[in-house]
Amino acid sequence: MLLPVAEVDEVIMLKPASCARCHQPLDGDDPQPQRHQVFEIPPIRPVVTEYQVHRLVCPACGDVTQATWPAGVPTGMYGPRAQAVAALCTGAYRLSKRTTQRVLDDLFALPMSLGTMSHLEVATTQAVAAPVEEARTYVQEQASAHLDETGWREGGKRAWLWVAATTWVTVFLVRLSRGGQVARDLLGEAFGGILVTDRWSAYNWYPVRWRQLCWAHLLRDIEAMRERGGGSQEIGEALKRQAQQMFHWWHRVRDGTLSRSSFRSYMSPVRREVERLLEAGSTCGVPKTEGMCREILKLRQALWTFVHLDGVEPTNNTAERAIRPGVL
Repeated sequence: MLLPVAEVDEVIMLKPASCARCHQPLDGDDPQPQRHQVFEIPPIRPVVTEYQVHRLVCPACGDVTQATWPAGVPTGMYGPRAQAVAALCTGAYRLSKRTTQRVLDDLFALPMSLGTMSHLEVATTQAVAAPVEEARTYVQEQASAHLDETGWREGGKRAWLWVAATTWVTVFLVRLSRGGQVARDLLGEAFGGILVTDRWSAYNWYPVRWRQLCWAHLLRDIEAMRERGGGSQEIGEALKRQAQQMFHWWHRVRDGTLSRSSFRSYMSPVRREVERLLEAGSTCGVPKTEGMCREILKLRQALWTFVHLDGVEPTNNTAERAIRPGVL
């Protein structure tokens, strides 16, 4: 993809001086020259600014006056862009402090001690506190939100990384708990939208009529049923067929080849059959499958929210994609 000539930093004209065949001198311009653009990173070295604060004696009264610092001068030795790059490396890119130290030195010729890096992380956390709170408020005001959590390490202790994802904004939270109070903190007490999650008990405080269970997780549960054999396998295979049909129709809704009203109509017998199979699975003679089916039936209303409400997805893939870097 070529940039417009007006946006190019330098244009080098390459014209033949003479004819390759008869050596006749050539002049003029090609109205459609072959264009080739090279993108390069310029040599980078830190811009070092020294502030010399003078103290001068008044010749009239003898009082000593010191110059004032200009607004925005960092109190430390690193400016906001250097601080932001260091925080980006250790935060969003999840590089270790030592690796970040090498990156800053190799790419920017910027020396930085590990201790200074820790201080900058704290300063960056304080600097983004207000925007983060604005993001959390935005999430809490949305019509739907996807929540998920995964294992984490914080200060050498086992912790959990939580995520609340919406269409435009995603918020993360690290806590030492995997309990429901963290989900409440993320969503806020006033959240009234649809909550899309897996079946983890931390979300059971939220009204089931305003929830959507993740069918991607349910498909894994169904696969586990199939692998247990016997009556559980039969139930699992039948549930899988229903789920496959459901997703086939859902993908047609997404690509515009099936109307919402038709989809709702098609899903009525699917819902009845899935719930019938779950009832049968709760007495199939395989304890793990029986327990799983009973737990899903407690939340049966949350299986079908996406069928009736526009803008609600049947899976929690939005949150899982957002939290995946924390898993890797």
